[in-house]
Amino acid sequence: MNGEPVAVAVGARDGRALGGLYLEARAPRGALVVNGATGFRREFYLKFARYCAQRGFHALLYDYRGMGASRGAPPAQESARMSDWGRLDMPGALAWLEARCPRLPLFTLGHSVGGQLIGCMDNQAAARAHVMVATSIGYWRGQRLPFRYLALAFWKGYGPLELRLRGYVPRGVLWRGEALPPNVFLEWRKWCLRPEHFAPDLLGETSQFAAVRAPLLSLSFSDDPIATPQAVAALLALYPNAQVERRTTTPAEAGVRTIGHHGFFSERHRETLWGPALDWLEARSA
Repeated sequence: MNGEPVAVAVGARDGRALGGLYLEARAPRGALVVNGATGFRREFYLKFARYCAQRGFHALLYDYRGMGASRGAPPAQESARMSDWGRLDMPGALAWLEARCPRLPLFTLGHSVGGQLIGCMDNQAAARAHVMVATSIGYWRGQRLPFRYLALAFWKGYGPLELRLRGYVPRGVLWRGEALPPNVFLEWRKWCLRPEHFAPDLLGETSQFAAVRAPLLSLSFSDDPIATPQAVAALLALYPNAQVERRTTTPAEAGVRTIGHHGFFSERHRETLWGPALDWLEARSA
């Protein structure tokens, strides 16, 4: 049925099975994989994926290893790292979509870390274009006040304490997402406490960051405390050869009071934010 999710198993690059949801369009003009933000389950993106299917794009949602339907062990026993999401899970999801839709143009839409790590994907060139939503580097000093100090308290206090007590980082006062496995938290913490963020770890000889030459649409929001203008610019500088288009939207322009880091995916933005993003993809699917 058009726009209804079907559970699928998506193979990561190392063979690990990831829990996915696939939504088909009746008259497809392209296929889109949604690479989510840290701690957000695939279901968070379901209304947006239904809209994509209505607009003619097959849509694949999935959980990264250690998260949601892709959790293979209790959080404290999960070995996943955040870099595994970019090197193994994201390319696996795109490869699954390519095999399922061999005659359609492919696209990625990444929310936060899901846009950061496009350059980790060994098959990034299979996508005709990429959309980044609220995507930037996560260095804590580049974030807005007072959020940056809440982030610092998370990195220096709450996270390490919970890791010692429980072996993982659960949902709590300073973390509202899914429970974080230890190596996911520790790698993410390392990146966010240094100005270079993930660059020293991920921009090696085999990385794809400089190889990304496809059109790239960066969507950011003026009230986002994380993806500030300077943080977005720092991330985009790691994609020197992509055809970058930047758009920054204020809440007033979208007819709302707040958008923030996650608000793009609210259904109230069907016309104001979702529509223009899909228009941009349609123009590149011809």
